[in-house]
Amino acid sequence: MELPLADIAAVLGCSKAVASRLRAGKYELERPSSELIERHQALLALVQRTAQAQRLQSLGALCFDCPRDDCAGCRVAELG
Repeated sequence: MELPLADIAAVLGCSKAVASRLRAGKYELERPSSELIERHQALLALVQRTAQAQRLQSLGALCFDCPRDDCAGCRVAELG
């Protein structure tokens, strides 16, 4: 999932231009020791964990409503 530049800029407190370079991976080349790089990576990890948790919750709801007694061969069970 790619975050909008405005969201990255708002959360990290930087300009959209800097957010664009962070998202493209160019900022690391310009300022390799910048704290913004670590904060951007942490933001992406948080968004990814949140998306994964939401996906697992929806899969859990599917499994709860499923009439099958056995999950063997179930694609949803394999994904979870």
